[in-house]
Amino acid sequence: MKKLFFILLIAFSIIFLVLLVSNQNKEVFIKNPTQYLPPEKLNKLIINTRSKIEKNPEDIISYIELGIAYYQKGIDSYTDAINYLRKAVKLGSMDIRTLFYLGIMYDELNLTEKAFNYYEKYLRNDPNDVYIRLRYGNLYFRLNRYESASEQYETIYAQEPKNQTAIINLALSYKARNMHDKALETFDEAQKLRPVLNSEVLVKIAELYYLKNDFVNAELYYKRVLKDKEESVIALTGLCQTYLKMNRNKEAKKYIEQILTYDPNNEQVKKILKKGL
Repeated sequence: MKKLFFILLIAFSIIFLVLLVSNQNKEVFIKNPTQYLPPEKLNKLIINTRSKIEKNPEDIISYIELGIAYYQKGIDSYTDAINYLRKAVKLGSMDIRTLFYLGIMYDELNLTEKAFNYYEKYLRNDPNDVYIRLRYGNLYFRLNRYESASEQYETIYAQEPKNQTAIINLALSYKARNMHDKALETFDEAQKLRPVLNSEVLVKIAELYYLKNDFVNAELYYKRVLKDKEESVIALTGLCQTYLKMNRNKEAKKYIEQILTYDPNNEQVKKILKKGL
């Protein structure tokens, strides 16, 4: 009986330690610059950690801590950060944090193949990490691989149906794939969560309605942009083109004049004027 109790105690202890380490790893992931240590603390950490490595050149944990410290110093220090993290990997590190930070840094340095490699490795270890999956999808989007981007955003949407950022990005990927109805439906889902969308998103919705020849709704959304950003040349131009389609030429001319006050060299509206509007 005592032997069984001892075995169970060891088993529970192992499970507790695994959960504790897992939770600690999640807490130490830096997903926002507001989490960065102040420069004085970073410099002190770097000095102390380097001295540990001098004493023990195979101190894997110190290489990881040093890499993360340089990561927090910003993009100009990414070379050092990458070198230290890769050294930890070379020494046999299985720490998932190396995959996390290497993926982000390669992404921000536009080393896309390496970024893909580390994002994929990381997500195989933690497929439910929304932050990295969103970055992974955004990388596909920037490379115009819109179908793959949609797949990543759809995965997040299934996991977190109230994640507005993922829903908006999903709608944008559908728009890029010329899936106009699907994009509008998805934008509608985003607005149900929080009705106030930023001007860039509102412009995309207006463009979709314009492409569908729904000029009434296109006008509505362009005006929503101008309500908060009256100098938005993109919205003014879109509204001008919408009015031309609706044969409301006087209103179109009014907005052309407004565009030229903000952007006197706008060739697009100058061409419209030359047509004799």
